[in-house]
Amino acid sequence: MSDDSDQEYVYSEDEDDYNDDEDAEMSDADAPAAPRARKSGSTGSKDDGAPSRLGDGAYALMEPADVERMLVAKAREVSETLDVPPESAEVLLRHVGWSAERLMEAFWSDGERLTGAAGVDTWAADGGDAAAAAVALPSAEGTVTCRICFDDVPASSGRSAPCGHFFCEDCYGGYLANAVDEGASCVMATCPERGCATRVPGALFAALVDAKRVDRRRSFRLENFVSFSKDLRWCPGKGCGRVARAGAGVGSVKCAPNGCGCNFCMRCGEEAHSPASCGLIAQWTEKCQNESETANWILANTKRCPKCQTRIEKNQGCNHMNCSQCKYEFCWMCMGDWADHGATTGGFYKCNKYDPLKAEADDGAMDDQARAKRELDRYLHYYKRFHGHDQSQAFATKQLESTEKRMVELQESTHGSWIDVQFLKTANEMVIDCRRVLKNTYVFGYYLPTPAKRQRELFENLQEHLERFTETLSEMTELPLDQMDRSEIVNVTRVTESFLANLIQGAEAGLDVPDDDAAPAAAAAA
Repeated sequence: MSDDSDQEYVYSEDEDDYNDDEDAEMSDADAPAAPRARKSGSTGSKDDGAPSRLGDGAYALMEPADVERMLVAKAREVSETLDVPPESAEVLLRHVGWSAERLMEAFWSDGERLTGAAGVDTWAADGGDAAAAAVALPSAEGTVTCRICFDDVPASSGRSAPCGHFFCEDCYGGYLANAVDEGASCVMATCPERGCATRVPGALFAALVDAKRVDRRRSFRLENFVSFSKDLRWCPGKGCGRVARAGAGVGSVKCAPNGCGCNFCMRCGEEAHSPASCGLIAQWTEKCQNESETANWILANTKRCPKCQTRIEKNQGCNHMNCSQCKYEFCWMCMGDWADHGATTGGFYKCNKYDPLKAEADDGAMDDQARAKRELDRYLHYYKRFHGHDQSQAFATKQLESTEKRMVELQESTHGSWIDVQFLKTANEMVIDCRRVLKNTYVFGYYLPTPAKRQRELFENLQEHLERFTETLSEMTELPLDQMDRSEIVNVTRVTESFLANLIQGAEAGLDVPDDDAAPAAAAAA
């Protein structure tokens, strides 16, 4: 792809015949090869820029240049229908949120009002896009007065949008540069003249600001298009810049192959979060932001009295604890009775025993304070496990970065082929996927209504099986290369994948998925 493909596309009056094969929005040299859409994780667009139809369950990954082809094709289609210049059509589409149907309805209902509100009321002049771009110099000789600095400048250096308000290049260029620096609103920038609503054409930006700002405006332009397109979503991977386009029924996509490998949700744009819904994830994230700092402190600094279950803060160095509530004396390290401690356990102030206690069930009637404590304990139960799998996912992701190096070492030591060592990468990726799903099962479980006892037991059984095999597979991927058994890892990977599919299917199809609106009430009642 040439460097020109990174510049914003500017319409010109030489491109009126949209149906001609030679009339493409980019030259063959500049345009990226149009990839074909395939099932689950390919890239695809038609040669004329219009997207090919994706079937249910399929998705495509595209580069920004491919997205621009879609944008231009949509604007041209509207341009032909309404008989307006393509860039005017683009501005009108942006004004109505990129809905061609909404635009048609508004245009045929009251076109003058629509174009006036959109700031393109003078763009449909006979001069076409060249007039709309208004980068042509004034035909009059002599000087013009800049309407910003009020200097008289040669007419040859005056610039204007289609509205006819002229400014010197320095003032207009500074105004447009500042508009880009302010952010995404630059795609809707209007003439600098006070009270003038005429939109500034892209050609003026291209003529008056530096290439870096032109490219930044282009990015904002594409972001605006994608944000209003239900079937498009930017990959959230750091520095990725690819766009996913999904057919009906696609919940999450993976930026692969040849991408960053990020799994993300097509509905909300966040990391893939099955089996929890977008609404539950949003509620959980907000809850964690409000309570995780408190939760972390509680986990790090307090423990329950083994006898009365009151939370106790250790504020001194001694491990000999005396519960102020029930006066029970116990060891902070092993939580055992202090009377059992002596020389055999390392002395009264140094214990080497460790036997963590499990939290006990609800003890019947509780007052408001007790209920609040129970709810906090319940939240901590799910938060600890969510956080634990999140950390393990991060570790596995970091481990994946060194996997290829280990694969090379394994290939050399076994004298096998590159295909023979792919099992190691596959296993590591499976661990990452399982960790991601498992952490979100605790979000799902937290909001699962308490009355659904049988469903909860089924869900927790599936969850338990997946956790067990995930831990096993995780340990296998961390073994020294000379201790790895390829066939065993391949087999465990396959079994783990099966349990992963069973859990997701069970959560999404076999259980009553918590309703987003009812989730807070369900959690409070649990």
